[in-house]
Amino acid sequence: MPVARPAGVRPARGVLLVESDAGCGQALARLVRRRGDRVRLVRTPGAAVAAAQRESYDLAVVDLFVKGGGVDLARRLTRRVPRVYLSVGARLLTDELLEAVIGFPVLRKRDLPGLFGPEPPRPRAARARAS
Repeated sequence: MPVARPAGVRPARGVLLVESDAGCGQALARLVRRRGDRVRLVRTPGAAVAAAQRESYDLAVVDLFVKGGGVDLARRLTRRVPRVYLSVGARLLTDELLEAVIGFPVLRKRDLPGLFGPEPPRPRAARARAS
């Protein structure tokens, strides 16, 4: 029999994390697990695509600079994962432009913990339109 969750507690999400830096990936994976989500950490585009074919994920976080190209991988993953985010290690001066050009939300790695809170951050372009 399934265990009832307390009111206000969201169900665990399946997270596919693609991070080329092993230390950064492990730290983020620990954070995601502490927040009650399931996470699969992979380091290459091939492993990410294979994982998405084997298992269902609610969201994917892809390192923009993963070997082989984060943008191309993000596009491929959208066929199987409903929400895909790109992550960058440092602020780019043109984050809004980058989002507009590539068509995916871009989050700084230091801001990724907010992605796993009760309400994920909105893309910068959406925040600008709402203002």
